[in-house]
Amino acid sequence: MSQQTIPTRLLFALAGHSRNGLRLKPLSEAIEESPGTTLRNLQRMEEDGLTERTPQDKDNWRLSARVVQIAIAHSEEVLREEQQLAEFKNRYSRTPA
Repeated sequence: MSQQTIPTRLLFALAGHSRNGLRLKPLSEAIEESPGTTLRNLQRMEEDGLTERTPQDKDNWRLSARVVQIAIAHSEEVLREEQQLAEFKNRYSRTPA
């Protein structure tokens, strides 16, 4: 069994299922916990704004918009840093006139 906490394992298990989410049984199997323990953790994470039930099927769970927004913000930050590094490299790799 992994040393990661149950909420961490749930975050990883839900990654890539932001639209349709996953049902409790496959989630509990994915993290190797009982459905009851998994549900309690999902509910706690929901209280913290990390998970939510999907609007089209209330039996499915997914990462909340808040988590997805954090991932997007991180991705945008990395892109900005890459652009700045490329500009720096371009400026210092030109042959002086």
